[in-house]
Amino acid sequence: MDKKETERIKGKICGLLKKYDPDIVEIIQFGSSVYAPEHARDVDLLVITRRKKEYGGYLDCLDELGMDFDVVVKEEGEVLRSDFACQILGAFEILHGDGRYLAEITKDFDPSYEEAKSHLRRAKEYLELAKRSADEYDKDGHIRTAFNELFHGSRVAAMVYLSMENTRWGQIKRRLPRHYRDEFEEFINVLHIDYFYNGNYPANYEEEFEKWYKKVEDFVRRLEGMKKKSDGRSGLGFR
Repeated sequence: MDKKETERIKGKICGLLKKYDPDIVEIIQFGSSVYAPEHARDVDLLVITRRKKEYGGYLDCLDELGMDFDVVVKEEGEVLRSDFACQILGAFEILHGDGRYLAEITKDFDPSYEEAKSHLRRAKEYLELAKRSADEYDKDGHIRTAFNELFHGSRVAAMVYLSMENTRWGQIKRRLPRHYRDEFEEFINVLHIDYFYNGNYPANYEEEFEKWYKKVEDFVRRLEGMKKKSDGRSGLGFR
């Protein structure tokens, strides 16, 4: 799809949503359709409105576009949970509005190494679910999510190390020291895109998971250690 057609569809999305809900103040596209549109299965949208309407209407009004949409609707003033804010801020594009409402509902997002380690623990929990799953579809979903949680652990750790709350992956990668940048890019390409979105994880997924778990755990540990040393040298504990 060329750039002109993409812009036309984005304009159509905004027009249809605004027609259904005139109280919409911002529309944000996020997720894989932003950073890897060739791999995306659907288009994730965050709609911020002054007053929510019937949820089904947000989906129904987009039917004519012949695409799959996942729409999250929030009212002005709501504050998103940290993990969901991290998901949105990782890759987004503002289709309608100027971003001030998005900034407001993600204001409580405060990444920490403990949150990064939480993602690693969740990754192990999803792997255990996969091992117990009798249904192949459930098993596949749990395996993908396990690898994706490892990626999110690396992303949050990188953000804390860089003392940044802008979670766009490109900016994180560019600001990391060379060695960490290469590692982080590998986490993106393998764990998030190839294994999670494409489902191209190997048949020996348990061994593969353990290998990547150790890599991400080490990545988080080293970043945390470097951050502590840096704070100690500066004499300041502030981020």
